[in-house]
Amino acid sequence: MNDKNRRRIEAGQRCRQWIIDFVALILPGSLFETKCTALTAVVDDLETLSGELESAKGEGLSATDVKGSEREDLLELMDQVRDAAKAAEPDHPGTEDRYRFSRNLSHEALLAAGRSFALGGVDDKALLISYGASANWPTDITAACDEFEASFGQQDSAHGSRVAANAEINEKIEEFMQLKRTISFMVPNFCAGETGAIAAWNSAAHVEEPPKKPAPPTP
Repeated sequence: MNDKNRRRIEAGQRCRQWIIDFVALILPGSLFETKCTALTAVVDDLETLSGELESAKGEGLSATDVKGSEREDLLELMDQVRDAAKAAEPDHPGTEDRYRFSRNLSHEALLAAGRSFALGGVDDKALLISYGASANWPTDITAACDEFEASFGQQDSAHGSRVAANAEINEKIEEFMQLKRTISFMVPNFCAGETGAIAAWNSAAHVEEPPKKPAPPTP
């Protein structure tokens, strides 16, 4: 959530508390009461959505951690096979070339390389086992590739959750701001003579703008 929305939600919480503190000034059955009730409900919704957004962020971090872990598992297996291919190269020229890869490949490129390694097991399984690769290296790499690929979907899902939560928050923020503006015009009328209550509302409803970024230095 950006700082601007966070400050608006904080203002909403203050406005909601004002409604609680000065409930005696809110005429039952009036439109003023209806608007105050609506504002309270919107702020409640914003708090719920904020919690959902934080949860989605947590899911995203967890998914990133999972992807990193699955990537390392795959890399470890591929390192072993690559080392066995290097060892086999002098006696079996060309073997090393079939199992070259870089550890800094993108996720997608690394997955493709892992699949290629596993396919190489059709011809080279026994050869590389004899040079130190694990007994089930093609199967192990295939399984590691499957787990690594599955982690992509987890991260995509978490990203989608964050996007959806942010969109809902933006919609509720707009609703809150309109209600706050309307109530701000009603407060002086419904709280006429209650200077303390009016001042308290103005203070609660004020949204401090986030600090502006400094301008870049002039060349």
